[in-house]
Amino acid sequence: MARPGTDIALMNGQLGITPPSEFGTSLLMVAAPAAPTAGYGTMFIIKSKADAKTAFANSGNAGLLKAIVSGFFAEAPEGNTLYVVAMAQTTTLTQLADAANVEKALIPAKGAIRMVAFIKYPAGSYAPTVTNGFDADVHTAVTAAQALANTWLAKKKPIRCFIQGFACTGAPAAALDYAVTTNRNCFVVAPEVALDGGLSTLLFLGRAVKVNPQQNVGRILSGSLNIDPTFSVTIGSVNIESLSDTILDGYFAKRYITFEPNKASSGFVISDDIALVAGTDDYNNLAYGRVSDNLIRIADRVYYLQVKNDVDVDEDGRIDMVIEKALENKIIDAVNQEMGGQLSSNRDGTASVVCRINPDPVLFASLYSDNNINTPNLNLLQAGKLYVFVTGRPKGCLRNISIYIGYGLN
Repeated sequence: MARPGTDIALMNGQLGITPPSEFGTSLLMVAAPAAPTAGYGTMFIIKSKADAKTAFANSGNAGLLKAIVSGFFAEAPEGNTLYVVAMAQTTTLTQLADAANVEKALIPAKGAIRMVAFIKYPAGSYAPTVTNGFDADVHTAVTAAQALANTWLAKKKPIRCFIQGFACTGAPAAALDYAVTTNRNCFVVAPEVALDGGLSTLLFLGRAVKVNPQQNVGRILSGSLNIDPTFSVTIGSVNIESLSDTILDGYFAKRYITFEPNKASSGFVISDDIALVAGTDDYNNLAYGRVSDNLIRIADRVYYLQVKNDVDVDEDGRIDMVIEKALENKIIDAVNQEMGGQLSSNRDGTASVVCRINPDPVLFASLYSDNNINTPNLNLLQAGKLYVFVTGRPKGCLRNISIYIGYGLN
């Protein structure tokens, strides 16, 4: 044994490594050709390519393993948590999105899961029933996934759902128009990578894990998707480089996720992070959805601690204003500590988040009416209720930049 002292050793290979993030905790629901090592219907966790190779060692799962290794982990830094539930090969996307299956992971994860991907690898003899531009199973899976998301939003543990655009025909005119729906938690990934829609869906999930929640997954500054240059990148089996703007614009208008060539470099980028809802919806994209999800989780945790607490009230039965202010500051402090950079900043550098507790029913009538509160009762002794309104100013996104160029006598 050496004399007491200290040792210092230089590490190497750490530059460029992105640490795991709780905001990237995800779940893969997959219909697998062969049972994983853990067995069908059993939740397990993988955090690395090595974990994936062990979990899906059966040669029948070679395509699925390729999607995880060359899709998800091509983007997501190893160390991030990916929960997995593999079901029998005949399981449909819609069945994968059934609460009884997804909750095999959601419940034991205790709310840690933020994003869920649904992909399938049916037998070669499988003949999809193509309806509205995709396997009909895609559209029914969207309905099931949104219902699941609504249920978990009510539990204050919101999720975002990514669905493989299986059997995409490449004809946007035939595709279902999701701009007139309210599936704001769902995203359909239309492209195929290496002729596999599962791989492209996991690329999308991996990029979402990799970037900060407030960032668009298609941000050009984040670089091209890490796609093996030997892999084809297609929509409806047609190389994306060969597709007209009309095709890509058609899918965009109907709110599908597509890839497109990166004009600043080689490779491909995600066209946009649009959700299956009207573009006028406050939660019309993944970034706004993820940030609001984080606000929900923080607000629930902060205020759950106050449930059934005793507080002073004034002569009208209203909670003491000093206590109101203290409770308002709790959420603002928590957001600043835990969501740094996810919201726009005030001039003093703090996050632009506002909390109003029991705001004046006359001055803030719209806050109440917009949330179907017609006759707010601020008398805590009578109603036993506290009204808390939390709003954040999101980051903007430079989606469309108009540039005008000409000559002039300056």
